Amino acid sequence: MKLFLLALIVAAISSASPSRVLPRAISSDPHLLKANLTSIFLETFTGAAGTLPSSKNWLFDLGTSYPGASAHWGTGETETYTNAATNIQISSNNTLTITPRLQKGSWTSARIETQRIDFAAAAGGKLYIEGRIKLGNAPASKQQGIWPAFWALGSSFRGNYNNWPAASEWDFLETINGGSNMFSTLHCGVAPGGPCNENTGIGSGGVPFSRGVFHTVGFMVDRSMKGTWSDETLSWYLDGTKILSITGAKVGSQSTWEAVAHDKHFLLLNVAIGGSWPGAPNSQTIDGPSVGMEVDYIGVWTT
Repeated sequence: MKLFLLALIVAAISSASPSRVLPRAISSDPHLLKANLTSIFLETFTGAAGTLPSSKNWLFDLGTSYPGASAHWGTGETETYTNAATNIQISSNNTLTITPRLQKGSWTSARIETQRIDFAAAAGGKLYIEGRIKLGNAPASKQQGIWPAFWALGSSFRGNYNNWPAASEWDFLETINGGSNMFSTLHCGVAPGGPCNENTGIGSGGVPFSRGVFHTVGFMVDRSMKGTWSDETLSWYLDGTKILSITGAKVGSQSTWEAVAHDKHFLLLNVAIGGSWPGAPNSQTIDGPSVGMEVDYIGVWTT
């Protein structure tokens, strides 16, 4: 199935000239269907089973915080991130698995970031990000405190780890506690308050999301329309359906919007445990693949 779905994309990327690829998830949107997009990053996790994702594309966040930054990753989460194969590895199906583990009362998991920090929409252009992701389908009663996410941070955050939310954060997919809703959110400006109503952010409020099956999660930065920065748009998609759209006018601050929609970003994948949003795991929370994340591919396209 994976090879069938990605055959055209992989073939195009292998060619000598820049490839023109239409991300599959946007095919149901007539406006986006007209986009002429170039693939600039595609990770299909084709390494040997049991190995780590390529260090050319990914770096690991390890421990319980960034160096010199807020403890527990600034969210109150309680896991220790590792690069152990028990927490993260390429599967025999050429997918990436991130698996929370509980041993002697302590949780471990994994969090990775793209090495590249240059994903951005040029003036007058577009940026499209897409991932095909499956989340564990253990009963919600067994997933208290489990918090998987696919997201991005502004490149100014790397190495300046107290630069949140000014650096901006795009949350493409978050779920908590095994729930049946997916949350998509923009964080920006200052906290608390500010143009993005921090620490809450501006978001979808949750949309129905089924577990145990793959979903295509997409995100578009669109700077192509005529007008000013206030007309530029961020849009979130689930399986080709637009679920959230935010304009520069909605944010209201030009300098904040430029950090959000003009500046470069990098991508992250992780499964956190605990934190101020989901709450702590309890005695019923289980570990293993049925509370983890599986990723088929991650891609980035631009005009």
